[in-house]
Amino acid sequence: MKRGSLMRQLVFYSDRAMAANQQVDRYLLQLLDATTARIGYISSSSDPKRQYFNAEQKYYQQYGFELAIYVELDVAYKPDLLDELFACDAIHLSGGNTYYFLYWLQQRGLMTRLREYALRQGVLIGISAGAIIMTQEVTSAELCGDTPYAPLTIYQGLGLVDFAFVPHVQDTPENYARMQAYTNHQQRVLYGCHDGDGIVVAGETVTLVGNVVSMTPKNL
Repeated sequence: MKRGSLMRQLVFYSDRAMAANQQVDRYLLQLLDATTARIGYISSSSDPKRQYFNAEQKYYQQYGFELAIYVELDVAYKPDLLDELFACDAIHLSGGNTYYFLYWLQQRGLMTRLREYALRQGVLIGISAGAIIMTQEVTSAELCGDTPYAPLTIYQGLGLVDFAFVPHVQDTPENYARMQAYTNHQQRVLYGCHDGDGIVVAGETVTLVGNVVSMTPKNL
């Protein structure tokens, strides 16, 4: 794959375990070469039985991708795996509690390295919490039910895009009102994805895939 300097290649998923995600997967296939692509996995929390990792391995295998390496941040952290992780063609940021995930990324000193990887080297794939972490700040996670993690005091994400992101959107007046209030407060465009929707960022091009909800601050 040819990747120019500062060439963002980001894929935002709301969910993975449903057929509708194939519409987002098609864009991922354009970014990765199925004959050679190796993907690294960062778990949002301990997964001792590799339940979620194994499921993602099978998911990627259907497209010929190799989910090659598992990195856990909190319990079974192995820093000697990091060089291999960042040598992968893509890195998968798993779902989970966004605040807990961000806390441990900060604790392990991986935020800057992940940002540089995404801007200059490989594809970053975010699922739910992992996708939120790619944005400027992560408090949009409360809109999909994430509970704040008390030790976390810095809510800044990787800052790879200008928009805010909310997964698992429910089409109710109450949910739309909460999203609009958040958008107005943050003064930032918000994209909300139903499960099966997604967003693909390639360089300066942002592609909304599926029935993505777009919210704009009222006074912009």
